[in-house]
Amino acid sequence: MVRSYFDEEWKEVIFDDKVSEKEHYKISNFGRVIRITETGEEELQEKKYGNGYEMVRIKLKNSVWSSRYVHKLMAQLFLERKEGQRFVIHLNYDKKDNRLENLKWATKREKEIHQFSNPENKNIVRKLPSHAKLTETKVKFIKRKIFDPNRRTRLKMIAKQFGISEMQLHRIKTGENWGHVTEY
Repeated sequence: MVRSYFDEEWKEVIFDDKVSEKEHYKISNFGRVIRITETGEEELQEKKYGNGYEMVRIKLKNSVWSSRYVHKLMAQLFLERKEGQRFVIHLNYDKKDNRLENLKWATKREKEIHQFSNPENKNIVRKLPSHAKLTETKVKFIKRKIFDPNRRTRLKMIAKQFGISEMQLHRIKTGENWGHVTEY
């Protein structure tokens, strides 16, 4: 018998019809997982991780093992889902923290914004590929030329001068490529 924490609520996981009928699990709002054995005993599931997320291994009807993410199962059981929300995000960016108050359903766009606002992602030093035609200094020079209010040179000529395509120049201009270069 597994002892519950104060205010811990358990719900039985309902899997799809591909999963064997012998597989029974419960998940709590604290992110803990219990496996119910064939004899009816409850045992706390050992934590296993894939891609940094906690997972539950389950057996399918065809005797093949599969895995399900704990945070996704918890959201399906405990959180209300709105139209278009297919992803579950960890609000504190910690993939191992599966407490209910740390999880939220999100749309694809919300998930992307959340990922890019992660402090760990912001501090990553990005290295340029060694085969890149442009350097940061050249891009600063290109941006200076593009955004010069008195520019008389056509964009086609600027692209030719640096050996890049007009599309690449357009992407630099819009910030799609080299958007992190803001000082020029």
